[in-house]
Amino acid sequence: MLTVIIALLVIGVLIFVHELGHFIAAKLMGVKVEIFSLGFGPKIIGFKAGETEYRVSAFPLGGYVKLYGEHPETLPSVVEKDKAFAFKKPWQKAFIVVAGPLANFILPVLLFWFLFWASGSYLLSTKIGEVLPGSPAEKAGLAPGDEIIEVNGKKVKSFDQLILYLKSQEMVKEVSLKIKRNSQELEVKIIPEMKEGYNLFGKKTQVPFIGVKSTQEVVHQRHGFIESFVLAVEKVVDITTLTFVAIFKLFTGELPFSTLGGPITIGKMAGDTAKLGIYPLISFTGLLSINLGIINLLPLPMLDGGHLVIFGIEAIRGKPLSLKTQELILKIGLFIIIALSIAVFYNDILKLLSGWKLP
Repeated sequence: MLTVIIALLVIGVLIFVHELGHFIAAKLMGVKVEIFSLGFGPKIIGFKAGETEYRVSAFPLGGYVKLYGEHPETLPSVVEKDKAFAFKKPWQKAFIVVAGPLANFILPVLLFWFLFWASGSYLLSTKIGEVLPGSPAEKAGLAPGDEIIEVNGKKVKSFDQLILYLKSQEMVKEVSLKIKRNSQELEVKIIPEMKEGYNLFGKKTQVPFIGVKSTQEVVHQRHGFIESFVLAVEKVVDITTLTFVAIFKLFTGELPFSTLGGPITIGKMAGDTAKLGIYPLISFTGLLSINLGIINLLPLPMLDGGHLVIFGIEAIRGKPLSLKTQELILKIGLFIIIALSIAVFYNDILKLLSGWKLP
């Protein structure tokens, strides 16, 4: 029950923020918003304020903003063209559409900003605790107590960051480390060994091995208000970049489709994270929000990214697509979304059948 409640709460917040982005942008562009709904299906409760009906609907795994004159079949009944979505300029429609995913990127910046400012950072020290005998690191002259400052010209703030960097380099002939030893900075060149391991996305492959272990010392750093904001933006950019790389690898087959999860996976992760405390749950919510924003930007019909492609075509053509073409695109998009939904539910069911239990 805890898992279900927390999952619905997290998903509800993300949907509300996403739809609020569309809502605010529509209002700014002078488009009439007929319905603002949290959830799909039959209305449970609702009220009307001004031109908009605000409601909570039966199925919480979704939500929508119904814009006046948005769907092709409603155009013949449009009376107030100045308030209709379909009669706005392509850039105005694009702004309304992109505002939803944009809100999902703004939310994690705010959440991570708060986390960095309120709790600071807990980082695994970059000091070397052990150099493995016969390893590339030993041959290069590294010793316990050396503090790693940079790897291939990139600053590292934690030992985890060093490991992630190495895992992202599937083919690397040399690793250049800047280290601090007895208050002196030295540069060390290491020729790593390529060993079987797992990359950032959990795929078994050849990864560079240098042969050092951390001291396991955890360093707690406090951050100022402005510094926390900068760190939050950097974190969102890093996660976004990594997610786009993962999506690319998914479509190229480098990342198995079985890694995708649906609502059940999200629910389990939300429940597990909530047990760790409020801060981890906030962090998970930020991560999930970024993923929601990215997914909606994919150029697939029915998603915001698909609409952006259509508006781009309209801008090039100088006129909207025909109603018949728009209806066909929506049907194709609906089919794709249903197929993907079935696929991720299938992955979730397989995980449950394999002994994966919900908390």
